[in-house]
Amino acid sequence: MPSGARHLVALRREYRKAVRLDRTIWLDLLRAVIELALARVRLGSRQARDLLGSNSLANHPSPQPLDRNRASLVERVAFAIPRAGHRLPWRADCLVQALAAQHWLGHHGVDSQLLVGVRKPSPAEFEAHAWLKVGERVVTGGDISGYVPLVRDQA
Repeated sequence: MPSGARHLVALRREYRKAVRLDRTIWLDLLRAVIELALARVRLGSRQARDLLGSNSLANHPSPQPLDRNRASLVERVAFAIPRAGHRLPWRADCLVQALAAQHWLGHHGVDSQLLVGVRKPSPAEFEAHAWLKVGERVVTGGDISGYVPLVRDQA
C-alpha cells in the first residue's frame, strides 16, 4: 500500500476514535493543548538554569493522599497531556509536558514534583528525561525505571 494511502487509513482510524470521545475528554484535551502551548512559550523565553531555580518548579511532593476529585484530576491530566503532546506541530517533549501538567495541577491545588534525570547505566550518548510526580504517581514521563534523577525542583 502506498504511504499516502496508509496515511489516510491511519487518519480515518484516528477520526473514528476521536468522534467516540465524550465531552469531558475533549475539554481535557483542549486544556492540555493550551497548557502545552503556554509551557512551550515559558520554556522558550527562559534559560534552563533560571527555570530550574525559579518558583515555577516549586518542590511540592504530596504528603497526604489526594481527595477523590483531585485524584481524578491527576488521572485526567496524565491521560490528556501526553496524548495532546504527541499530536502538536510544536515541541512538546518530556520537559514541556511536565511543565504543562504541573501548571494545570497547581492551578487546582495539587502539589507535584518535577524531576530531570539521565538513563542508567549511562549509554555512550547522554540521554536526559523529565517527568512529573504527584506523590509516587508518575503523571508525565512514562516509564522512568531506566532513569536516575539528577535535578529535582527546589522550593
